[in-house]
Amino acid sequence: NRLMFPIRNIKGEIVGFGGRTLGDDSAKYMNSPETPLFHKSSVLYGIDLARDAIRQQDAVVFVEGYVDVLMAHQHGCRAVVATLGTALNEAHLQQLRRFVPRVVLVFDADSGGDRGVDLALQLFLEHDIELAIAQLPAGLDPCDFVQAHGREAFEQVLTQAVDALEY
Repeated sequence: NRLMFPIRNIKGEIVGFGGRTLGDDSAKYMNSPETPLFHKSSVLYGIDLARDAIRQQDAVVFVEGYVDVLMAHQHGCRAVVATLGTALNEAHLQQLRRFVPRVVLVFDADSGGDRGVDLALQLFLEHDIELAIAQLPAGLDPCDFVQAHGREAFEQVLTQAVDALEY
């Protein structure tokens, strides 16, 4: 009773699966177990599809979930990736250093999103990657925002992102 999402590495090879419940299960999301090929805390969802756009734009946009990534890509915002239910961490940043000098966080406009931003701020203070924070209207996540307002509005939110230290 789950919607399944293939999880690919940067080369586009399937290394695991994520599932979102379609019912009232206590675990909203579940991922494949850890294996020699799949380490949940080091994979970025959508990185295989976003890689070229990230290089072109010299920036990557982080959102919180699979559906946020898919909806952004569907609307033409291609430099968007997500972690797999884990906080942004050192392994994620090491992957990104090869591609991009700038990260823009667009987390859900709720308490969970605020916690994610706080954790990311601590991490980025220790590394040489520019971090900006983009804010959505209260109660919206990137998926809902892009569906309701479209690509241009989402890109406008991204251009209004503030430097992490200002935030």
